[in-house]
Amino acid sequence: MWFQPHVSANIALLAALALCSGCGGDDTDTVPKRGGPGEGRWHTYRTHRFDEGLTEEQRAEIAALEALGYADGKHTTDVPRGVTRHVTERIAPGLNFVNSAHAAQAQLVDSMGVVRHTWALPFEVAFPDFPGEHNHRSFWRRTHLYDNGDLLAIFEGLGIIRIDKDSNLLWVSRERAHHDAAALPDGTVWVLTREAHLVPRLHKRKPVLEDFVSLLDVTGQVVRSISVVRALEDSPFRELWSGKVWRGGELLHTNALELLDGSLAESHPAFKAGNLLLSMRLTHMLAVLDPMLEQIVWASTGSYRFQHDPTVLENGRLLIFDNNPAREASAILEIDPATGEETVSYKGPDSDPFYSETCGLAQRLPNGNTLITESDYGRALEVTPDGETVWEFYSPFSAGENDEYIATLMEVVRLPGGPLPNWLKNPGEMPGKGSEGR
Repeated sequence: MWFQPHVSANIALLAALALCSGCGGDDTDTVPKRGGPGEGRWHTYRTHRFDEGLTEEQRAEIAALEALGYADGKHTTDVPRGVTRHVTERIAPGLNFVNSAHAAQAQLVDSMGVVRHTWALPFEVAFPDFPGEHNHRSFWRRTHLYDNGDLLAIFEGLGIIRIDKDSNLLWVSRERAHHDAAALPDGTVWVLTREAHLVPRLHKRKPVLEDFVSLLDVTGQVVRSISVVRALEDSPFRELWSGKVWRGGELLHTNALELLDGSLAESHPAFKAGNLLLSMRLTHMLAVLDPMLEQIVWASTGSYRFQHDPTVLENGRLLIFDNNPAREASAILEIDPATGEETVSYKGPDSDPFYSETCGLAQRLPNGNTLITESDYGRALEVTPDGETVWEFYSPFSAGENDEYIATLMEVVRLPGGPLPNWLKNPGEMPGKGSEGR
């Protein structure tokens, strides 16, 4: 359904990597801990096994790449909180799924800001045997809500979990999941993973951070992994990637994954059902991966920069969040996959442009409106086709060492309107398992 340093030798590089990599990680535990490890399927944590031939500098660089993280908040708290605009007759109906970076927690919130349900599971419960520090990433980077109330949740760069509607742990995967995942009808999951290692064909001496698309079975075990770099190298679109190894060793920074339903396949065969739509932030590229061929079968670049969250629209176009930090004004674009033609769907008025340097989300709603997550400023807004804001929501949570920032909103997604789901028996009840926030 739904849901994108040198340890000792170069501290400055570590700081730069943390800033450029994205958006969220918590300084303080805000969700109550349980007494012991939750029930669920467990695996031994996969620690990194260094090749004996690596130098100490290369080992330090690998450790730094694996530590890439996000800030849980970036902007001060002198803004309104909760729902600040609500034009009842013009908003699309449905509950809002809200994932905030203040903690490992997500909520269902109605259009007036009332919490109807909460999921929460701290990092320490999901990963009780995690070796060393977890770089403050005690939040969920991305989630997927199942029809029965189960939830997939990604701890950025660390792993992915599945919990039930009551936040009981069902399984945990310690593959280094990041950014995004897509659930399949059979219970398996495609998820972005990554590995920091030495790849001589890419760089003879410098470790790189290589992205993979991995398939997990119904228990969270890895079935197969496809290298995104290799899939691009082996494709007709390899010239769209220069082969550049970015400062710190990043290659692509793949930040989104969507399972295609085949709705565009007749006019665009590369978009057949089962293929995967990807976004690569550092190369400003959108691409389609055929997992059977393990090859990129469509790719495109445009004016957009450091984009997030491509999704297929009913009109045959792609909707993306164009971050574009160079101009400090983001935009929501529609892109024709056949021609690359771009149409601006929303960019905000000149007097009040919207902007998120990192992350960001856009969802086209059934009434034609667009729901936008302006992650860095902790804001979500629903806009009409003519650009009017008819619903606005600011995260009610704070973040940072002294609660000086508004918590980053990782995603706000509108559920379909209509009857409440069967599993949500008491829509006014807030479960006691970590429903508190700050």
